[in-house]
Amino acid sequence: MMKKTYQSLTFKTLVLLFGTSIFFISFIAYSIHQSFSQGFKNIILEDISSIEENISPSIALNLSFGFEEALSEIANTQLKNKKILLIQIDSPQLKQNITFTKGKKDLNQLKKEGQFTSTTSLIDPSVALKIGTLTLVYSNHLYNKYMDDFYKWLSFSIIVFALAIAALGILLYNSLKHLKYLAYSLERFNPNSPTELSYNTTRTDEIGMISKIANKLIIKLINHLDNIKQLHQEISSKEAHLKEAQRIAKVGSWEYDVIKDKLELSDEIYRILGLKLSTNISWGEFLQFISKNDYERIFKTINDAVTNGSKFDIEYELILQDKKVIYIQTKGKVRKKTDGQIKITAVSLDITKDIQNKKIIEKLAYYDALTGLANRTLLKDRMHKAIQNSKRESSQLAVMFLDLDHFKLINDTLGHNVGDDLLIYITEVLKGTIRESDTLARIGGDEFVILLPSINSLENIKAVANKILKALQIKHAIGTHELYITSSIGIAIYPEHATTAEELIRNADTAMYEAKNNGRNSFKIYADAMGNYVDKQMHLEQDLIQAVKNIDEIEIFYQPKIDSITNLISGAEALVRWRHPNKGLIFPDDFIYIAESTGLMIELGNIIIEKTIAQLSKWEEQELSGLKIAINLSPRQFQSSELVSFISSMIKKYQINPEQLEFEITETLSMANTSNTLRILNELKVIGVSIAIDDFGTGHSSLSYLKKFPIDTLKIDKSFVMDITEDDEDRIIVQTIISMSHSLGFDTVAEGVETIELVNLLRNMDCNQLQGYYYSKPIPQDEFTRFLKEYNPNS
Repeated sequence: MMKKTYQSLTFKTLVLLFGTSIFFISFIAYSIHQSFSQGFKNIILEDISSIEENISPSIALNLSFGFEEALSEIANTQLKNKKILLIQIDSPQLKQNITFTKGKKDLNQLKKEGQFTSTTSLIDPSVALKIGTLTLVYSNHLYNKYMDDFYKWLSFSIIVFALAIAALGILLYNSLKHLKYLAYSLERFNPNSPTELSYNTTRTDEIGMISKIANKLIIKLINHLDNIKQLHQEISSKEAHLKEAQRIAKVGSWEYDVIKDKLELSDEIYRILGLKLSTNISWGEFLQFISKNDYERIFKTINDAVTNGSKFDIEYELILQDKKVIYIQTKGKVRKKTDGQIKITAVSLDITKDIQNKKIIEKLAYYDALTGLANRTLLKDRMHKAIQNSKRESSQLAVMFLDLDHFKLINDTLGHNVGDDLLIYITEVLKGTIRESDTLARIGGDEFVILLPSINSLENIKAVANKILKALQIKHAIGTHELYITSSIGIAIYPEHATTAEELIRNADTAMYEAKNNGRNSFKIYADAMGNYVDKQMHLEQDLIQAVKNIDEIEIFYQPKIDSITNLISGAEALVRWRHPNKGLIFPDDFIYIAESTGLMIELGNIIIEKTIAQLSKWEEQELSGLKIAINLSPRQFQSSELVSFISSMIKKYQINPEQLEFEITETLSMANTSNTLRILNELKVIGVSIAIDDFGTGHSSLSYLKKFPIDTLKIDKSFVMDITEDDEDRIIVQTIISMSHSLGFDTVAEGVETIELVNLLRNMDCNQLQGYYYSKPIPQDEFTRFLKEYNPNS
């Protein structure tokens, strides 16, 4: 039970009730007594005064005349009134005081008994002078009787009131006692483990109502605590999921209180920094992970954000305790409150892989995959900048177009591996002949371009060209082979020969062909008079026009594709050749660009498509079915508005299954005009043919567009494939392309497969189809037909 206390509501209420009641009773008793007593006294005094007024004139008159008998008669007459007990007349005219009384008691005795006594002056009416006094004693019997009755009723009233107050006190005590017990129950209530109150819950009075309301509140509290518990579990679960998501995504969060100098880190930040979770790290130590190259920039950015209360988005390099370098992107904002608080809240993402992939993509986009040199895209960008610089400084620059002599012969006789090794070797040789400010680029095959900015004189250009020729003329050890290499170099000078990058390259190319036509192993500086090359090109153009008209000179060679799982022939790539009546077999690299530039490409492309489809129909008749033939589409051909309708008409003409046709476009072509490319590809898909991206990896595709394009196959360029057994970077690139293709639902074809080691490795990488010299070089249709019949997958 609760201890009694003088501060309790029960004690205070009862003390106040009884104290107020006692005061009220005393006050009322005194007031009523005074009121009733004085009132009755006033009535008696009025009666006495009335008697005195009636007899005092007569007594005064008779006293003035000395009529004592008359005085006696008047007094005795008044004594007949039971209320008058004594009359006494005092006057100098009398020998002694005259007293008239009913009993033997004198004036003093009556006064002692408390009888009412009144004294008044006697005035002689004739002279209006005082001649004596009249003392009248009036009986208090009625007054005493009245007051006795009054005290009886007053006592009765007080007793009744006291009993009522006592009853009220008991009622209040009993009620407040239950309230006290309820308070004790509430005092024992544990909010951490709430239970309903069992005391007074059935009462119908206010205590019961309070108990019921309290229980309702407790039930709500229980429900609220259950909800909080459930919410806490959900929050804990979500925090666990968030931590796991942060771990998977390598995203961490942190908050720094600038005023309190307090730093809070999420678990993932500790993992990113390579620290134990229990490690205590200060703000200064946190910033010390930033590399010296980025520290001032990042520190200034964060300070500016704190000053301005703004957001920030920064990328920077961190150096961990084990000297490992990672890259971080941090997005955050600064919150300033009116009470002076300043907090930095941010999330940090480990973008190391993204940066590495970006570098790989940048390398693919701007650098030659084989040699690591600048490609055509990067070369043109640097040429544009060099031209702008030359304009400002009124200086010259030179472009050298370099082509290795008889490189194709080395490739055809010794194989592409030796050819690629030679290109890599030549790259290092050329690097040793130029300045650091110069740009060396490989723009295709064995073609190199050297940009020489800020040239002072023509003699400087010639000196560089002679240095290159001399460096290449010696014997070079390439693997197990010793090779002699020469080069033909063409030179164009800005602004003398051209004012744009494209014109400079083209004119340098023209000068290079002039050097080749003049015996190779030399250099030529461009001149407008260089007509031999142009004449030869014109003759070749005319011959190509006739070949397209006659179509017999246009032949289709086929290079088989092998299914990596079944080792069976899955199809082939159709490759055009020009069998010139005088010059013999001419490869596409020597005439396709002419067809493109002269407008013959659409007609030539139609010949290739029709001859391929016609041959495919013949193979079907010979029961060599199930082949899927890939046909290359040139940029001009791809942009033709009649392409899709022509293909559709050929399919109907030769009655073949459109699923046996696959059309290849280059990666660069696919990204040239993405909206137009998407439209044409969708039109091709409608007629049922397949789409392949050729030479994938040499351009700079956007993955978002690849996902949108209706592509079936990615062909991995041979420049990546041929060295994957030795070059880790190429192997990673090829594996990445294959994995990405499969995740996007594409098949993959690897070009340049020349060894059994490549075959086995590509099979392990899950590459779908293999194409290369290991199986067969491109061969004429009759020879390919025999290949189909004689091919043994187990050989």
